[in-house]
Amino acid sequence: MPEVVPVLILMGLAFVFAVLVILVTFILGPKNPTPEKLAPYESGIQEVEAPRSRFPVKYLTTGMLFIIFDVEAAAIIPLAILMRQLKVLGLVELIVFAVILIIPFFYVWRKGAFRWE
Repeated sequence: MPEVVPVLILMGLAFVFAVLVILVTFILGPKNPTPEKLAPYESGIQEVEAPRSRFPVKYLTTGMLFIIFDVEAAAIIPLAILMRQLKVLGLVELIVFAVILIIPFFYVWRKGAFRWE
């Protein structure tokens, strides 16, 4: 248990720092919204008319999925290499990690993110 204490302290400090930064920016940040600041910005060009249809963003979904599963592969390789040293705890950790990433995979699959029309 003593090995975990520094990690818990670091996680606590990171959480406190994140909350502190959010509070300070909320308190000290400017609060004078103008119509120009609230207007949508698109390459400095004023909007002439409303868009006729929504812009498809399937490529963004594909990019995010690529990043997620790339990180998964980068995290599983060291676990696979150290599997003999980690024994059952490593196997449980690997299964939990895989399940955490498989659930969103099936979610986006069911939503049709992998279908191209």
